[in-house]
Amino acid sequence: MLKKILTSALFISLFSGHAIQASELSQNLAGPIVRVHFDYYLKDLPRIRALEHRLDVAIKRAGVGELGEAELHLDGNDGYLYMYGTDPDQLYKVTESILKSSKLMLHAEITMRYGSHAKTIVINHIR
Repeated sequence: MLKKILTSALFISLFSGHAIQASELSQNLAGPIVRVHFDYYLKDLPRIRALEHRLDVAIKRAGVGELGEAELHLDGNDGYLYMYGTDPDQLYKVTESILKSSKLMLHAEITMRYGSHAKTIVINHIR
């Protein structure tokens, strides 16, 4: 039981190599966010890193925010990408084609937070 609790509470950070909690990340970066919740297998880690790189470059190039650190459950089934900026719609507009081009994102839930409310959409097809 303890292993299951620890597995749900801790995540692997792809870039920094240390475990962090979602609340810690949210406190470090302010503003509305776009959260991408997706399923993955441990064998997908290189593809996730490549996807993060593409998203990071697009977000920086467009000047609409920044990509936070990926959070992946230790048991390898549940992942989250976080994007921070002042306009969730702009962040999604810049990243939509990249997300929809990745097979990893099929059935991913995209949640756009606007202060106290949020909107969630699901990627149902890949381009």
